[in-house]
Formats: sequence, structure tokens, C-alpha cells
Amino acid sequence: MTTATESTDQNGIASAIWSVAIIGALLTAGVPSLLGSSSRLSVGMGALLALGNLWAISRTVRGFLYPAGPRAAWIPLAVLKFAVMFLGVLVLVREGYAQLLPLVIGYGALPVGITISQLKSVPPGSEKG
Repeated sequence: MTTATESTDQNGIASAIWSVAIIGALLTAGVPSLLGSSSRLSVGMGALLALGNLWAISRTVRGFLYPAGPRAAWIPLAVLKFAVMFLGVLVLVREGYAQLLPLVIGYGALPVGITISQLKSVPPGSEKG
């Protein structure tokens, strides 16, 4: 890959991360009006989980695509990310730190934010020149 491609990939993931963060903030501010003010913390936790998950996935994929060392080193990191994600959600819900439905709604910032970031980006080859 060329430097231009790497730079474009970085801009794309940065756009997606910003979109997920903005959608998460909007959900955190808006959803409690529907579900009650006690759901604000759970929606915020879900949005932070979505943001952290996207960041971790981007780092793992970058490690696979542009390895500085052996690719096998990224496999345990990917497995650890999934384990932490599942165990983290389990602990948050089971211990009563978060309510399940608002947490899921907050995590919904991930697919919505990624979709919005893709809709606002220009597809390759469609630029006039």
C-alpha cells in the first residue's frame, strides 16, 4: 500500500470514530427523555463501549494490514478485545451498573455512526479530474 492509501484509511477511520462519538452523545442526551433520566448513564456506557470497540478494531485491523512485527502478535490482542467486551458487558449488567436496553441503545451508535460516516464520504473513483 502506498502512503496516500494509508493516509486515506486513517481519515476514514477518524471520520467513523467522530461519527460514532457524535451519535453516542446525541443518544445519551436524547434517549433519557423516552426511557427516563436513570437510563442516561447506561446509554452513555453503551456509547463508550461502541467507541472503544471501534478504536480497538481499527488498531487490530491496522496491525494485520501494516504489520511492524509478526502478524501473529495481533491475534491475542483481538481475542482479548472480544473477551473484555463480552465480560465487561456481562459485569455491567449483572452487577447492576447498567440497564440492558439503554446499554444496547447506546451501543447502537456504532452501526449508525459508521453508516453516517460512509454516507458522507466520497466513493473512490467518483471524483472528477
